[in-house]
Amino acid sequence: MGWRFWQPSLPREVDEELAFHLDMRVRDLIAAGLSPADARREAGRRFGDLGAVAAECRTEGARRNRRMGRMEWLRELRQDAAYGLRSLRRNPGFTAVALATLALGLGGTTAIFSAVNAVVLRPLAIPRVDRVMLASEFSDGHHGSVSVGNFVDWQRANVTRPMFQGLGSINWRSETLTGDEPERILAAEVTAEYFRIMDVRPLVGRVFSEEEDRPGAPAVVVLSHRLWQRRLGGDSALVGRTILLSGRPHAVVGIMPATFDFRADSEELWVPAAFTPAQRAQHDEHYLTVYGRLRDGVTPAAAEAMLVEAHRELTRLYPNANGNGTVRLQPMMEQFVGDARQQLFLVFGAVALVLLIACANVANLLLSRGAARSREFAIRASIGAGRGRIVRQLLAESGVLAVLATALGAGLAWAVIRALTGAAPAGVPRLDQTRLDLAALGFAAALAVGSTLLFGLAPALRAARADLQSTLRTGQARGAGGRRDFLRQALIAGEVALALMLLVGATLLVRTAIHVQRVDPGFEPRGLVTARLTLPAERYAVPEAARGTFESVLANLAASPGVRGAALTTQVPMGPGGGDNGLIPEGKPLESSSAVGSALRIVTPGYVRTMGMVLQRGRDFGPDDRAGMPRVMLMNETLARALFPGQDPIGKRVACCEGGPNDPKWKTIVGVVEDTRSRGLDRDPVREFFLPMTQAPDVAWNWIGRTMSLVARTEGDPLALAPALREAVRRVDPALPLYRLGTMEGTVSTALAPARFRTALLSSLAGVGLLLSLVGIYGVVSYLVTRRRGEIGVRMALGATPRHVMRLVVGQGLAPVLIGTAIGTLGAFAATRLLASWLRGVSPTDPLTFAAVVVVLVGTAAVASLVPARRATKVDALEAIRTE
Repeated sequence: MGWRFWQPSLPREVDEELAFHLDMRVRDLIAAGLSPADARREAGRRFGDLGAVAAECRTEGARRNRRMGRMEWLRELRQDAAYGLRSLRRNPGFTAVALATLALGLGGTTAIFSAVNAVVLRPLAIPRVDRVMLASEFSDGHHGSVSVGNFVDWQRANVTRPMFQGLGSINWRSETLTGDEPERILAAEVTAEYFRIMDVRPLVGRVFSEEEDRPGAPAVVVLSHRLWQRRLGGDSALVGRTILLSGRPHAVVGIMPATFDFRADSEELWVPAAFTPAQRAQHDEHYLTVYGRLRDGVTPAAAEAMLVEAHRELTRLYPNANGNGTVRLQPMMEQFVGDARQQLFLVFGAVALVLLIACANVANLLLSRGAARSREFAIRASIGAGRGRIVRQLLAESGVLAVLATALGAGLAWAVIRALTGAAPAGVPRLDQTRLDLAALGFAAALAVGSTLLFGLAPALRAARADLQSTLRTGQARGAGGRRDFLRQALIAGEVALALMLLVGATLLVRTAIHVQRVDPGFEPRGLVTARLTLPAERYAVPEAARGTFESVLANLAASPGVRGAALTTQVPMGPGGGDNGLIPEGKPLESSSAVGSALRIVTPGYVRTMGMVLQRGRDFGPDDRAGMPRVMLMNETLARALFPGQDPIGKRVACCEGGPNDPKWKTIVGVVEDTRSRGLDRDPVREFFLPMTQAPDVAWNWIGRTMSLVARTEGDPLALAPALREAVRRVDPALPLYRLGTMEGTVSTALAPARFRTALLSSLAGVGLLLSLVGIYGVVSYLVTRRRGEIGVRMALGATPRHVMRLVVGQGLAPVLIGTAIGTLGAFAATRLLASWLRGVSPTDPLTFAAVVVVLVGTAAVASLVPARRATKVDALEAIRTE
């Protein structure tokens, strides 16, 4: 037993020790000739203040006790851990199952936490990023872009100056980096204020000055760290030199640090926006993304209120340009993470359920093992071990198990992270930066401690409460048997409930995937190849030159061998590009409140046929639909219903894209096409209209950045047309690079990748949860058979048939399964509503899905119970009764 159980009271020990020394001094003084009274006075004088001496001794004694207590605690902990490790070694079957179960739960949870940490929790490498806000024009529940005119007026407005340290804008465009191999890269036009708002210093050089952010200033560029390393050799002497962007020389003035590469697909260089006077006066072209840094002490709500007031004045001055929208502020971090926050937290919730199932499974294993060791614990208690000592011993064993499982789980987490980052679709910011770092390892350690308490405490308490006399007499802890059985069944019911919730969610996603695969996209993707082509503004500033170049490229492509159809469009379905515009049908007031927003596609004749779209009524564009001829347009069914409900739209006129209230440019609807799933097969069709490229307004070439997509159809492998596409461009302008070359089938597949990934991930988690639950059910039923062996023998001796015994055992095994099924059904009914935004063609509470999952779960649980039930029918009645 430990020293602290027999140590005397510290104050009494100090008082007795001081009294002893005082008496000895008194005796010495009496022996030296002093009277007893004088000797006691002299001894007290020599000792000094006995109270102070006693207090100092008590303090030192308490310090000694604490030091000895820690040493004793550590010694006992070491003993408990060593004994626990030996005990696990002696039971390799139990150890292997428990370690594998826990490692699955801990490893999966740690891996998903690492992803959540990389994407959501870790702040951007921007000082005080919580003060940086996205300022966007807000309409119809969506954050929209800002016009240059509005942005400039916001900067000038007196109401915004007290609120923001500054406002900066960014607008993305593609550029051709000229060199040995021309490469199309993503660039960004930013105002000089943008870098000051981000408050990130360049790694080398500097950022733009105000003078460089003006029309006519020398062309300069700031490079990203990624582009500097990947393409330009990482040479710091590059600052001050010149690179060619779309054929125009730009002086490199700075290189940003690697931490400013927020995501793998972000822009790779920055050039000054340098707004012209015409752009500054433009309020109806909305394409800027605007950020602002709040001043100290200013709340986002106060800044938003002031910005709303400034925008309200702009709406009064420019009603047709600004419509009925308002302004919203959104933290930059929230905008950066976007929908990934909800998706990752849902996946994290799912993997946490798997961890809970794993802990419940191990708790059941420990309960069974504790029952088998009940005689060992009774002997320990009989020779003086208290309940607390036994509980601590068992918790130490659970801790050793958790530590070993955490080590295995860390290895599993590393493998899962590699698989996750390799298989995940593009679009999740910073997912590629997921690492098994110190934060993840700290989380794993915390999980180990939490899981130790979660799966180890209840079995340890149960083992310590066993009836001593009964256990020593029979070798089994009978007094706690009923409570143990209840706890085991409760754990199984919990496992089944959690597994059912996972299975229902996964099944709903699988049904969604099946539904989406069967959706008609509204075009025929097989046999189609696409590529993007951008004309540099410096050489193709005149709209006629841009049109002529694109027409020449298209003519070359259409004449190529193997091409069955070719066309140009600003945006292919599910691809990049495009823009929105408001349309006002003839007869409605020419004001913004009458406009119906719709996606604009600028195309060439033959686009509908080449894409395999269905012309529902009217006609397609033809060679006569050119500049100077009556303006025409096509629209899809969704837009036609919105503009002309219950009417035939053919021949009706619509104002859009150019002109103004006093000089509208009317366009006649000549055809209606069936809807296409242009945003994805899992998204509803949006309103769309089409203009012929030859009649597109001149300003549209600025909207689309002189960028079009080439589309070609063939009977064979579409990628076999890639050389024909490149040759068609080379014959017109060898300096123009094609990019984003691929098939439409690939584009559709890429659009479906996020849904497929979610489905596969949650289905895998549900499968692991189901497997762990079945292992738990098997273990509990096996234990019940072993524990009730004598009872089964008696029943068989009294005439029970094997069928009756099987029914009894399977029934007892299924009882907690049915309870867990009922609880899990209620939980799934509430939880699956979180998946509503991911589901298509099936309700979150679809009864067929719930019924199918219940049948599968109960059926597999019954199968898991049959193996130990069959073993119960082979019990020898006489032997079982004799043993009992």
